[in-house]
Amino acid sequence: MYYDTSKVFLISFFVSLFTAIIVSVLSFFFLPKIMGSTQVVVPNLIGTTKDEARFLCESRGLFFVVSGEEESAEVAEGRIARQTPFPGSVVRAKTTISAVVSKGGLMVVMPNLRGRSLVDATTKLSDLDLKIGEVRPVEDEEIEADHIVRTIPSAGTKVKKKSDVILFVSKGRKEVIVPRVIGRSLSSARRIIENAGLVVGYVRYEVSTEFNVGIVMSQSPRAGRKVKQGSKVDLVVATVLE
Repeated sequence: MYYDTSKVFLISFFVSLFTAIIVSVLSFFFLPKIMGSTQVVVPNLIGTTKDEARFLCESRGLFFVVSGEEESAEVAEGRIARQTPFPGSVVRAKTTISAVVSKGGLMVVMPNLRGRSLVDATTKLSDLDLKIGEVRPVEDEEIEADHIVRTIPSAGTKVKKKSDVILFVSKGRKEVIVPRVIGRSLSSARRIIENAGLVVGYVRYEVSTEFNVGIVMSQSPRAGRKVKQGSKVDLVVATVLE
């Protein structure tokens, strides 16, 4: 019997082509599902929220669980800091991915710097890995100049390392101008001095032919000088020789 070899070749060619197409289609649509049912690549959850991490896991047929929290200087609070198994690992479907959530940066307790010099305060903050964000001069009657009055955050507050701290530094007591009280009675002079934010210091009595008894003859510091609030003003008051 005679066969047309060309027809046989064409039939064989088309059968092979059809078979290859069927295999390719089946492989494209069904092979990933078959393989996916046994092995899955673990997604990278670092830096994602818990909801985002759960979605990434469940969309790949994995389970997700939060195993705890820890402080982290690199990952923002509330986001995934680390995971097990690691990202990129190949695991079986339905494997549980365990994640640890960041509590934020490492915390330190803000020290009490009140009354300490600016130099000491700077050193202390540096030791705690805190930064000076701003220095604000303020007047204070109790704290001497160039020493700390208060801070933001306040002492005892928990803050993250590398946080900025605002320092309020004393300029010393407020300066006031000494009033003139020469020619005033002692009681009047005392009232004027105290109203100016000063106090009467040493009162000395001297005989005078120029001033009446009980009248202020001289004062120290002299009128018009700038002095720290709360400073003393010494007076000399006229009297008569007994």
